[in-house]
Amino acid sequence: MPRLEEIPDAFMEAWNRHDMNTLAGLFAEDAHFVNVVGMWWTSRAEIAAAHEATHATLFRDSQLSGVLAAMTPLAPGVAALHVTWTLEGQLEPDGSRGGIRRGILLLIATEAADGWTIRVAQNTDIVPGLAAPPALER
Repeated sequence: MPRLEEIPDAFMEAWNRHDMNTLAGLFAEDAHFVNVVGMWWTSRAEIAAAHEATHATLFRDSQLSGVLAAMTPLAPGVAALHVTWTLEGQLEPDGSRGGIRRGILLLIATEAADGWTIRVAQNTDIVPGLAAPPALER
């Protein structure tokens, strides 16, 4: 398992190789993941299956980049990671290439004897132009 600060890079590297077994391996067996459209998966197996399906289709040519924007200790052995990301190369339902997407991924990780594991993930698209103050640039 990676060190805490290595989790975002490990996530993006697995995404960009379209290696969903490695990506899912960053998560605890009973992890929860809510994606950008509100789909909620409640196990490592569900997280893997959902990502395998999308990486066989709309994300098959995608590339994910980003940075660890904030790391917040919550308790001993528990931390929140905010990752700002950019996604390029997504395919639209009609097969055309979609535009660039940006978002924020919140990861809650816990420490075990063999390293850190993701217990909870919440992904959010940044939607420009909504009636709210703009998101912070990090």
